[in-house]
Parts: sequence; structure tokens; C-alpha cells
Amino acid sequence: MGQMLAVIRFRVEGDLRYLSHAETMRMFQRALVRAGAKVAYSQGYNPHLRMSLVLPRSVGVESDDEMLCLWLEEGQTAFDVERLKGEMPEGIEIVSAAISQATKVPEPSSARYVIKIRRTEESVKARIEELMTSERLVVERKTGEDSGTKTVDVRPFLESISEEAGDIAVDCKISPAGTIRVGEILGLLQLTAENLAGPVRRTSVQWEGIAV
Repeated sequence: MGQMLAVIRFRVEGDLRYLSHAETMRMFQRALVRAGAKVAYSQGYNPHLRMSLVLPRSVGVESDDEMLCLWLEEGQTAFDVERLKGEMPEGIEIVSAAISQATKVPEPSSARYVIKIRRTEESVKARIEELMTSERLVVERKTGEDSGTKTVDVRPFLESISEEAGDIAVDCKISPAGTIRVGEILGLLQLTAENLAGPVRRTSVQWEGIAV
């Protein structure tokens, strides 16, 4: 029997939405060790726990559907998820955990974001229509810590924008070529922090390759 893949689904809200991707990884690493989870280590000179946060979450964004994948030690077929739940800080809620029959981690194919705004003005509705009828939506994107930028056409990643009960729902495509970022969505909608009635929330993700 080879190493088994455990798939953990969880929510992020409140102040913990400000954790970066790296900080979230470290938080889970410490919690897994405290919970006694038998997670496998990588090979090489600097071994680390074999785990992955599959879809990075933008800092400040809440989420209802985060996924952590980890490989268990050889021979392990389960781990104590209730004990792990007890090690999680307030703002992180584990929704489910299961052993997968897959041989690789699932991949995201799309995601939905909900943006709560103070009020829906006609200018916002007009902007949504303008974006959805555009053939190209070019944004400037930072390329790294050297402050370099590049231009990216994000229109292929934008599946739909709709108004729902006064909120704005945005469906985004995710592919090996990338996706659109939350900051870019807000920029295209011409929304600033003053326009928002609450945190942006990733409400769902479509995952490919889940086998449990």
C-alpha cells in the first residue's frame, strides 16, 4: 500500500482572512503536528510535510471552500479529524475530511466570488454590462517582488458577473494558464474599499479529480 491522500475542506472567515498563503500553511503544519497526524515528509536535504493548499486565497478574502491535501505516512489509512478540529483557531472551520482514492491532488476549474456592496448604483450595473460585452479586458499585473509588471488579458477567465439580491456574484474560470485575481475584479468593476459592505467571499469552487 502506498501513501494515501487526505483531502480536507475548510472555511476561512473573520480576522484569519488576513493570513497569507504561507502563514496558512504554517498554521496547518503546527496544528497537524499537535493533532498527531501521521503526515509523510518529502525527500531531500530539507524535508517538509507533504501537503498543499490547492487554490491560493487572496489576503483579505473569506472563503467557504478551501482545500488542503496531504499525504499520509506509508501504511496510514486515516487520521483523527476531530482532534485536528480542536487544534484550529477561531476563524478556521474544518467542513469535511476524507481519504481519497486519487493518485494526485484535485485541480480547481472555476470559482465564484460574492462582493457585498453598500448599494447597487446604475453605474455599477452599466459597468457589469460593459465588462461582459467586452472582447478583451487587459490589466497590469505585478510579476514579482522586483516591482515589474506585465499586461494580461483576463477576459478568458471571466465567465459571468451578475447582481444577486444587491450583491455582485462573479464566476471565474481557472486553468493551467491562470485565472483572474480578486483585486483585478474589483479594479475592473471600479470598486474601492469604501464601496464594500463586507469582505469579498469565495463561496464555491469546482474541483476536478476528486475521488473519495
